[in-house]
Amino acid sequence: MNRGRACIVFGFWIVLGAAWTTPLCAQAFDTDAGDDEDAGVTDAGPVASPGTLPPVETPPRIAPIVNEPHVAPPKDVPVATADRPVVLIKTILGLFGLIALAYLGGHPRVLALERRLGISQVITAGFPFVLLGWFVRTPTVGLLNDHLLRELGPILRVGLGAIGFVAGFRFSLQLRPSPEIIRTAAFATAVPFVFVALSSGLLLLWMSGDVSSAAIRDPVFLRDALILGTAGAMTARSSTGVFRADDARGVLGRVLRLEELAGIIGVALIAAYFRPLVGVSWQLPGTAWLLLTLGLGFTLGLIAYFILNRSHEGPEFALLTLGLIAFCAGTAGYLRLSPIAIAFIAGACLLLLPELSRQRMREALSRLERPIYLLSLIVIGALWQIDDWRGWALVPVFTGARFFGKWAGIELGARLSGQALTPEQKQVLTIAPIGPLAVAIVVNAQLLYPGGSISPIVASVIVGGVLTEVVVQYVSRRATNSADSVRRGSA
Repeated sequence: MNRGRACIVFGFWIVLGAAWTTPLCAQAFDTDAGDDEDAGVTDAGPVASPGTLPPVETPPRIAPIVNEPHVAPPKDVPVATADRPVVLIKTILGLFGLIALAYLGGHPRVLALERRLGISQVITAGFPFVLLGWFVRTPTVGLLNDHLLRELGPILRVGLGAIGFVAGFRFSLQLRPSPEIIRTAAFATAVPFVFVALSSGLLLLWMSGDVSSAAIRDPVFLRDALILGTAGAMTARSSTGVFRADDARGVLGRVLRLEELAGIIGVALIAAYFRPLVGVSWQLPGTAWLLLTLGLGFTLGLIAYFILNRSHEGPEFALLTLGLIAFCAGTAGYLRLSPIAIAFIAGACLLLLPELSRQRMREALSRLERPIYLLSLIVIGALWQIDDWRGWALVPVFTGARFFGKWAGIELGARLSGQALTPEQKQVLTIAPIGPLAVAIVVNAQLLYPGGSISPIVASVIVGGVLTEVVVQYVSRRATNSADSVRRGSA
């Protein structure tokens, strides 16, 4: 109960800090201004902060889901009268088939089959949905055209919110770290972050053709490096199941939860301090945007607490949960903030719920999480620029830097943190698959900063995640065969 009271008090002060930024909003946003000032442009030119990003041209493949005034919506292409019945039936059946596949992908029997086949990791199991999304948008199929994709765009934002909400809820339930575990998690996160950010960021800079000192100080380079480093430091929470490691004390689980917290902090900082100059109404300091993110997340979390605490179990509870996630994602999208960060804070506030309501929340999220994520992967695949060579060139560098950074971070953490790790635990944390949070981080960046170098970043993380899990499956099966051989020899 003391934890709940402390969270309420802390949330109150965060909300008060966010409310303190209201005078800044009123000063920076003049309601009597014209259209140019509403877009952040005055007679003296744009009001740019040190982290302000220059406008870039949005690729046509991404444009349908971009909600910005400077991006023109797709032009209406009329369908011939004779073809309308066929197009209508194809669209309805196609959408029904995609939704049915996403539902079946989250069915317990399908999950059990994936575990038996050794492909239970979410990236590997979800990669066919990425390819499916890319395939159904090809001109030959034409199911996900620009107009339909624009209508399905909110699914992607709700999917990001669901990933953040689930991570925040599980974080609040399982986290009781000791100082040694905190230091271990700090090394396991910071070292791969630095390795991936420097190597992949410099490669992107080299591919852009400008490697001058001015380009290194460019906010675009810093943003891309931070996004890559944050995504590369994330680890799937199912790593212990892959290697069958003994984690009776929950050391691995707590380290992975702290890694997720570091990823959420990184996403919130990037969205707050790297703001686009075009398509933004308010011009606020980065700290004000960060306070607004924290205050909004806590406010929505308290709203979720009061609503869910009075609701009944069953479909009503699941529907309210989905509505709260959509509310978090929609609010973040309107303010051009990270739906992952805001939903994470809201989900973490649900530790205030009584035990019965928390159990209902676990059941509701277990039913909603996988189908929403797989539907999001279909939309991600439809946006994938598969012919962009920069993404493919970035894959080996991103994957190699992540492996080496994880190994160095775990070794340093084991020596300097005081936390004794078994060889199996070190293996889990070193050769660990990329979790869905890493994919959510780069897709969130694509929604916030469409165009430029974000597309190859998304491709490198998704394909790098699949490549990482191939290595993980090889190592885990080899370790399992070695253990079986030892047992047979001893017998």
